[in-house]
Amino acid sequence: MNRVTKLAFLLSIPMAASALSHPTFAATLEERTLARLDALERENAALKQRLERVERSAATSRHALPPPGQPTGLGALGTSAALDAHARYDRAPLILKGPVEVEPWSPPHHVEVSGSLLFLQPGSGDLEYATLVTPLPLPTPNWANQSISPGFTPAFSVGLRYIPNASNDIRLNWTHLSSSASASVVGSPTQMVGPPFEIGPTASVYQIGHGNVSFAYDSVNLDAGHTFCADCAFQFRVFGGVEVARINQTLQGSFASLDGLTTASNTTNSSFTGAGPRLGLKGQYVVGNFAFFGEGAVAGLIGISKASIDFSANSTAAPGLAQPNNQSLTSPNATQVVPSFQSKLGTTYAFAPNSYGQFKVEAGYQAAIYMDAVNQYALSQVAVPPAPASVGVFLATAEHLHNNFTSQGPYLTASWAF
Repeated sequence: MNRVTKLAFLLSIPMAASALSHPTFAATLEERTLARLDALERENAALKQRLERVERSAATSRHALPPPGQPTGLGALGTSAALDAHARYDRAPLILKGPVEVEPWSPPHHVEVSGSLLFLQPGSGDLEYATLVTPLPLPTPNWANQSISPGFTPAFSVGLRYIPNASNDIRLNWTHLSSSASASVVGSPTQMVGPPFEIGPTASVYQIGHGNVSFAYDSVNLDAGHTFCADCAFQFRVFGGVEVARINQTLQGSFASLDGLTTASNTTNSSFTGAGPRLGLKGQYVVGNFAFFGEGAVAGLIGISKASIDFSANSTAAPGLAQPNNQSLTSPNATQVVPSFQSKLGTTYAFAPNSYGQFKVEAGYQAAIYMDAVNQYALSQVAVPPAPASVGVFLATAEHLHNNFTSQGPYLTASWAF
């Protein structure tokens, strides 16, 4: 062989060896890869079994917490298992750090109690107690009726509400008002003051008039309601139930001469007590912790009405007559239907709930009207008595009058749900 042939032969030997060893090397690499995959699968299976044991231990520890003073979690789960799970799975270890925390207050049903301070102004259409007469000159007399204007009076309301779920509730509420107001008028020497039904010559002796009115009002409402879309910003509540109401009014007019020797008074008493169905609706818009609402209700009350007038007089014109001279006008009790309308407008602020419940504050304005709830048999004409200074009332005609009772004013309510 020449030199070139020897060189080619020597190079072919390593190439042939490489060609023969390549399949063997490929086969060895594949076997190693498969073996590694099998090992990873076995390791994953072992880790899954360990995780299942950790989760079962955590579930068991939730039902049986260790006694006070003993570390919570590590004893039940095992320190190595917990640290192993955290290191291998990059997730928070299921270790209890202490007693179970109390979640925010959200019971499935609860009770709410409330109390309200109200400033109500009562009123009716028959609060004229006297007439101021300017008789001179005789061809042109003038009459000016005098009336009482009640102011705002403190009142109160208490309520109880049961809420079985977010959409339904039952509510009981009682409102009480006791109020009085007065007014006075003094005529000049050329004037006289008399009751509206008697402003002729028999009233010429009176120059001083005084009026007083008192109200007693109670309303009890029991209703059940349903709130549509209780989880929405705008909520709509429809309710129905029964109302029981008592309305009393006492109006008095008293008159006296300047020397105080001749006096007269008349007291009109009116009362109504009834009960009936009540229906209403409430719309509310919630913005954060605030809620703005409007509410209206209507009721038809069926009950008993009473009316009477008491008269009393002291006069020097009849020295032989027992003083004071008392008279009365009474009427039989009557069954009456009284429609009523109530409305509210206000806003509520709800504080964040806690484990004890939730506190709310509500402020607004409310009004109520009871149609024809105040009634009386008023004197429309009297006969002229036989003496210039009135010694009594001499009835000629009377008429039955009906007037509305109203109450209105601001209020402030605090409630606690638990």
